[in-house]
Amino acid sequence: MIEFSVVIYSQPNQQDALLDALVPLVKSSREEVGAVMYDLHACEEGVFVITEKWHSQDALDAHEATEHFVGFQEKAGELVEKVLRLPLVSV
Repeated sequence: MIEFSVVIYSQPNQQDALLDALVPLVKSSREEVGAVMYDLHACEEGVFVITEKWHSQDALDAHEATEHFVGFQEKAGELVEKVLRLPLVSV
């Protein structure tokens, strides 16, 4: 199982456009084979968090090659200021 969170900071005044781009990504990603969890969290300061859990690295690799993921990446360039990937820490 692979689990991590992605923190996405929107460019100033782009949080609504970023949310509009994230929603179809999340909906499509939840339907993928191998997706256990793909949840979106947000705050009004333009910070979004996607919490992901995948059955395997192969499932994650397949996700990152999908049309909806690649399409989001292309749109994100002008909407996103910074992205942090936070792996799950085993304790």
